[in-house]
Amino acid sequence: MREYFSPKYWTTWLGICFLWLLTKLPRPVRHSVAKLLAALAWRFNRKRRTIVETNLAICFPEKNKTARSALGRKHFQAMARSFMDMGLIWFSSDKKLLKVIRLEGWEHYESARAVGKNIILHVAHTAGLEFGAMAVGSREPGLGPYNAINNKLVDYFIAKGRRRFCNQIFERDDGMLAYTRALKKGKLLYTLTDEDHGPEQSVYAPLFSHPKATLPIVGRLAKLSNAAVLPTTTWYDKKKHQYVTTILPAIKNFPTKTAEEDAKKLNQTLEKMILIAPEEYMWTLRIFRTQKDGRRVYNY
Repeated sequence: MREYFSPKYWTTWLGICFLWLLTKLPRPVRHSVAKLLAALAWRFNRKRRTIVETNLAICFPEKNKTARSALGRKHFQAMARSFMDMGLIWFSSDKKLLKVIRLEGWEHYESARAVGKNIILHVAHTAGLEFGAMAVGSREPGLGPYNAINNKLVDYFIAKGRRRFCNQIFERDDGMLAYTRALKKGKLLYTLTDEDHGPEQSVYAPLFSHPKATLPIVGRLAKLSNAAVLPTTTWYDKKKHQYVTTILPAIKNFPTKTAEEDAKKLNQTLEKMILIAPEEYMWTLRIFRTQKDGRRVYNY
């Protein structure tokens, strides 16, 4: 811990103190700052803006450029709002945090448990992802993958936040055996398969009719552990000012006989989750980075 107070981390501490201070301010103030930061990021962060514009053009070709630009701006606002609210996870009381999160669809979890199923949550990368872990964890502690980041101080706070409500984390490199053991012990498992991890680990399946490299691990885990796979996404309710985690019914007839068909079903449910609140999905990810023909989709 002593190294965290070295000059190397003084700038990081300023950022963390800023997030702590934001928890003391009224929500309208936090979100006004978020809108300002989002506008600046949209204008000056050309790399991320271009990735977002590329993804939206691929997934929503029926929308004109103006409509896609408006959606992209809303996404930047959603990301900035979640960042401004992150201190609530790190520093606020349970009572205060529980007021800003809501869980819907828990009956699907209970139905699967009632018939003896283990549970895998098929989670979408959204702006409010961290709040989703809090919403589910407040009912049932879960176990999720985590990749450490280079800044050890930020990594400490992120990991500490994810462990709230007795949630647990493990390294993604721990592999199939660790995942399967956890499931067979009855642990609730979080999985995120919508990132592009390259052709060596993936199979190809359409997402919004475009080929996407997709991890097939969820199907294998479900088969080995007799697990139901529940699509799960988090979005922001602007009327009630809450981060809402929605659990959808278990994917039917899953796993299938092939990894390709499993990936297809996962991406079909990912589409459903995205369409609940399109601006909330993490369009800054290079989700189509790897293509079968080697074609480059992104300029960055």
